Amino acid sequence: MVSYALQRLPAETTVARADMRVKFALLLLASSVIFVWNSILLQAAFLACVLGLMLSAGVTATTIRKLVLIVLPALVLITVIQGLWSPFGRTPVFTVPDGVPVLGSLHIFYVEGLLFGLVVCCRVLIPMLAFQLVFMTSEPNDIVLGLVRIGVPYRVAFLFSTTFRFVPLLFQELEGIKEAQRLRGIDIDDVGMVRKLVALGRMLVPLIMICLTKAQLMEIALQAKAFSGSADRTSLHPSREQLSPGEWLAIGTCFGLLAGAIACRVLYGLGGKVL
Repeated sequence: MVSYALQRLPAETTVARADMRVKFALLLLASSVIFVWNSILLQAAFLACVLGLMLSAGVTATTIRKLVLIVLPALVLITVIQGLWSPFGRTPVFTVPDGVPVLGSLHIFYVEGLLFGLVVCCRVLIPMLAFQLVFMTSEPNDIVLGLVRIGVPYRVAFLFSTTFRFVPLLFQELEGIKEAQRLRGIDIDDVGMVRKLVALGRMLVPLIMICLTKAQLMEIALQAKAFSGSADRTSLHPSREQLSPGEWLAIGTCFGLLAGAIACRVLYGLGGKVL
């Protein structure tokens, strides 16, 4: 599922052609404004905007559904916990009858708690989908150049890019280990949860050894090419140094929305209530 979600999207869309600095501004907005609002309406509207961007960039509904299914158990657990014990709880959904010993007249679940649980779910989904959108529409080299141009040291940017490249590789190696197990008559996907966890735990040893071997090979390759991590370097496909007026407008809009959301929350309390 995850390896499918990390596929590259076509570069013809507006989102894919945008400069990395615009995408970083979008990530900042998606990672910050969600903590300013407690309102389910505002959070749902923002989530709809992110979904709209993903669809416009060429992400299929099937891919989005698979991404959501990855975190769905955690989202359900979050909603249940908030419904039971959220401090926002005022209106009970269910009350235990008085005749029940010990638990009689106890309120079970609250409407406001359930709604706040959905708010927390939006806080998980929005940055997750936004990061997926940026990574699926960006080349690793563009990410490095974008980080350098916003002031991140080149070595840190290179480390981030290398980590990003290793993520799909890890899932490919994991699928390879699973395929080797199937050839030996063991299908991990068809066993019970307990046996699956035990099997996955045992698969960590060869997976870690493969990763260490690949990391060592990368180190040898970098040393052979005299890699120094200097920021004074050229690029095969350099992106534009100057932002276009439309990209400046997009960055200003992201920062303006964030500043406006904070100001409205502090001055007028907008978004402070669940509803």
